[in-house]
Amino acid sequence: MSFSASAKAEVCRQKPEKECCELAELAAMLHTAGSISISGGEFMLRLDTENAAVARRAFLLIKNLYGVNARTQMHTNQLKHNHIYSLTIGAPTARMVAMDTHLIGEEGLGLETDMSFLSSRCCKVAFVRGAFLGGGSVTNPEKSYHLEFVSGQKEFASGLLNIIKDLGVSARMTERGRNYVVYLKEGDAIVTLLTMIGAHASILNIENIRVLKSVRNNVNRKVNCETGNLSKTVNASLRQQESIEYIRTHMGLDKLAPGLREVAQARMDNPEASLEELAAMLGAGSRSGVNHKLRKLISIAEHLKSTREGIHAGEGTDHQTP
Repeated sequence: MSFSASAKAEVCRQKPEKECCELAELAAMLHTAGSISISGGEFMLRLDTENAAVARRAFLLIKNLYGVNARTQMHTNQLKHNHIYSLTIGAPTARMVAMDTHLIGEEGLGLETDMSFLSSRCCKVAFVRGAFLGGGSVTNPEKSYHLEFVSGQKEFASGLLNIIKDLGVSARMTERGRNYVVYLKEGDAIVTLLTMIGAHASILNIENIRVLKSVRNNVNRKVNCETGNLSKTVNASLRQQESIEYIRTHMGLDKLAPGLREVAQARMDNPEASLEELAAMLGAGSRSGVNHKLRKLISIAEHLKSTREGIHAGEGTDHQTP
């Protein structure tokens, strides 16, 4: 079972609340996963879902609110290789449900955008819960933080967005093909919303993963920092050794001042030692003094190189003079 399916199954185990909240939840489920049809002159409502727990939840809400059993069917989706659960409500109950859940208005078919029936906070939470069950999904937090609601109607998506914001949760809306998507990308916002609708076990999983990610990121950051420092130390040591070797070859270490000669020899004898370790070996007290002398050695080597290059360039010019 996917993380999203598991979260929906957990939400479905929440006991139905007040009748107004049951209606709000059913309304959102029908707006996101429902459809209206007329067959043989009969007005019908149908709700399709891939989640068996959601199908049972919708069946229970319809029975509690209207005292009827929705006709249920299951068929296989050959493309996705999964099951689709369909609940159908026939006349005369279907028209009553469609009116109560604002799928249609008094003048006939058409999406009713008035959400004034969601006056209380508990009904708004129930509405968000129904939208999640009918058209929502949440990505496995091990991959990324993303929760979204998909609707084919812009008015509904805009209304849902406003309701989520009224509940104090940050969300956004975008278009995706022919659908409108209300989405949350921040981990804290997702946790807050899932807490509201009752996905408590899923929240614990998210929090555990967030802690593991934080620890892993801190470890990686420290390792990268230490690796970078080690790389800088190795590169600096190689440059220092090359400079000292150049001085030895073209000038001789014996011509260096005693302090520089001592540091040069210590570096050549201990190529992998850090500045602190060299300072301790030499009794210099601090790394800054050793570092200063090593820089001086590099400067001497650079000066020798530039001097020799200048001499060679002059020799080349004299050789070409007629």
